[in-house]
Amino acid sequence: MIVDVKKYLFIGVKEDIEHFFERAQQKGFLEFIPANGKKAFQFTPAIDCLTQALRILRKQPLGKMEEKREGREDALRIAEEVITLKAEAETIAEQIRVIQADIVRVGPLGDFQLEDLSFIEEHGHRTIRFFCMKSAKRDEMKDHDELLYLGTEYDLDYYMSLSKSPIRSPLMMEMKIDLPVGALREKLRALEKHLHKTESQLKKLVKEMNFLHEVLIEELNGYHLAVAKNGVAYPSENSLFVIEAWVPKNKVHSLFAMLQGMAVHAEAIVTEKSDRVPTYMENKGLGKVGEDLVHIYDTPATDDKDPSRWVLWSFCLFFAMIIADAGYGLLFLALAIFVKIKVPHLKGSGQRFIKLLGLLSISCIIWGALTTSYFGISILPSNILSRISMVSYLAEKKADYHLSRQDKVYKDFIHDYPELATAKTGQEILQTPVHGKKKGDTYPILEDFSSSILLELSLLIGVLHIGLSLIRYLGRNWAGLGWVIFMAGGYFYFPSIVQATSLLNFMGWISPTMATDIGIQMIYIGIALASTLAIVQKRFKGLTEVMNVIAVFADVLSYLRLYALSLAATIMADTFNEIGVEIGLALGVVVILAGHSVNLLLGTMGGVIHGLRLNFIEWYHYSFEGGGRLFAPLQKLKR
Repeated sequence: MIVDVKKYLFIGVKEDIEHFFERAQQKGFLEFIPANGKKAFQFTPAIDCLTQALRILRKQPLGKMEEKREGREDALRIAEEVITLKAEAETIAEQIRVIQADIVRVGPLGDFQLEDLSFIEEHGHRTIRFFCMKSAKRDEMKDHDELLYLGTEYDLDYYMSLSKSPIRSPLMMEMKIDLPVGALREKLRALEKHLHKTESQLKKLVKEMNFLHEVLIEELNGYHLAVAKNGVAYPSENSLFVIEAWVPKNKVHSLFAMLQGMAVHAEAIVTEKSDRVPTYMENKGLGKVGEDLVHIYDTPATDDKDPSRWVLWSFCLFFAMIIADAGYGLLFLALAIFVKIKVPHLKGSGQRFIKLLGLLSISCIIWGALTTSYFGISILPSNILSRISMVSYLAEKKADYHLSRQDKVYKDFIHDYPELATAKTGQEILQTPVHGKKKGDTYPILEDFSSSILLELSLLIGVLHIGLSLIRYLGRNWAGLGWVIFMAGGYFYFPSIVQATSLLNFMGWISPTMATDIGIQMIYIGIALASTLAIVQKRFKGLTEVMNVIAVFADVLSYLRLYALSLAATIMADTFNEIGVEIGLALGVVVILAGHSVNLLLGTMGGVIHGLRLNFIEWYHYSFEGGGRLFAPLQKLKR
C-alpha cells in the first residue's frame, strides 16, 4: 500500500546531532531535506575505488570466498590492485590486437630479419621496398626487372623491389615494415603470456569480493550519514541545529520514541506546493513481489492507489496465457526449486524473484491443464486430461448448442465432415475422429471450437481488466462508468457483426438476439454517459471525452496478443514434435529438445514483455498517474 508522508521540522542542541543522526540511520524511516542551497557532495574516492573494483570482479568466474574480516586500508589496497590489473590487462589486450593486425598485414611478405635487409642495402647498393596492389589490377602493371612477386593474400598481390633507386607506381601502395612477421609472433607470444599471468592474478582476487563488499557498505553508510548531516542549518550562533525530513504517517509513533533521551524537538509542518513529496510504498509477502514489478516501469504518484498486487496477479495470468503449456510450467517450477535448494540463503530481491518464478510456474501449470496443453503433445478428447479441461468443457457446450439448433454452423461442419452426421451429442461430435491425408485422425471441430473460445477469453479478460482499472479510479474520472458500460455492450454486440457464437450464447445465459439488442443499446448509453459525466466533472475539457471511444476499443483489442502469442507457441511446439517423430529416434530427440528450448525461450520473452506491457500501457492508462519519486530514507545498509 502507499502510505502518506508528513513533513517534520527537527530542532535540537548541537551536542545531540551525532546521536540523532545515528539513531535515524539505525531506524531507517526519515528522509532528510537539505537546507536551502546545500547539495549532496560526490562519492568519496574510497567508494569509487571499491565500486569499480567490485564491478571488475563480478565479471570474473566465481570461486571460494574468504571469510569476513576487517581492515579498510587492506580493502582499498586490494581494490587498487584490481583496478591496476584490469587496466594492465586491457592495455595488453589492445597491444595484442594491434600485433595480430600487423601479422595479418606483413605475413604475406615472409619471414626475414631487418638486419639482413640493411646488410643487403649497404653492401649491394640497392634499395629494398615492399608493395601491395589489388589483384584485379595486375594486368595493368608493367613488367619490371627489379620487382619480385611474393604472393597473393585477401585479393592483394605483394611485391618486393630490389633496385638502385626507389620504384614508384600509382597502382601500388608501399608498405612500411617496423617488425617482420617472425619478430611480431615472438612479441605476440610474450604478450599473451603476460596477459595470462595478469588475468590469473585478477581471478585470484575474486575471493576478496565479500571483504570488499563489506567495506563498501561501511563506506556508503558513512557517506549517507555525512550527506544527511550536511543538510543541517545552524541558527542561533551554532548552538542549535535545524533540519526537515519526510516521515511516513504510520511511523510517527516510532519517531517520538526515537527522540527520547535527546534534546531534539519534532514538529509537523505544512507541506508546500513546491515540495516534491516522495512516495512511500509498504508491502509484505506477495505484495512486495508485485512492488518490484511496479518499479520496473515507474514509481506511483503519492495520490495513486498501490497497483502492486493488481500487477502481480494480472502478470501471472497473462504470462500463463502466453506460455500456454503445463509442461513448460513444470520446467519453470523445477528451476525455481533447484535455485531454492542451490542457494538457500537468498534474501531480499533474490528471494522475491524465486517467489515470482514459483507463482508464474504454478500459473502456467494451471492454465496449461485448463487448455489441455502439455509440451505440444496432441491429447485425445477421450483422455482424462481432456475431460478435466475447461476449454474441452466449453467446446462440448458449444457443440451441444449448435447440435440442438441444427443451425448453419452445424450444417457446415456436417457438410465438410459427413462422418459426424451420426453424432447424437456434442461430446460425440468432438470425439469422433476425422481421417486426414497428412496427419491421420484429427478432431477439427474440437480444434476450431477451442481456438475460438481462447480468442474470446482473451477479449473477455481485456474487457474485465480495463473495466477494473476504470472502476478503481471512478472517483477521479466519472466518465469511466460510461466506458465500462460501453465495453460490456461491445462484448455483447460484436459477435453478431462477425457472425460468431459467444460464450454467453452457448452457455445459455443470453440468446444471440437479446445480446445484440442489449449490446447496441449499452454501446450508445455508455458513450453518452461517459461524455455527459466528463462534461459535468471537467466542464469544457470534458467535450473531448467522446474521442476516447477509439482508445478504449483499441486497448481491448490489444489483448488479442494473448491469443496470438499462445497460438504461435502451440504451433511451434506441435511442429517440432512432428519433425522429431518423422526423422527418427536419435536425431528426433535432439530436434525436439532444441525446438522446445527455442520455443520456451521465445515464449518466456514474449510472456514477460507482453505480460507486463498489458499492465503498464493498457491498464495503467486508466488508473495510474505515475511520475512519483520513491521514498529514500537515511538507513543503514546491510549485506
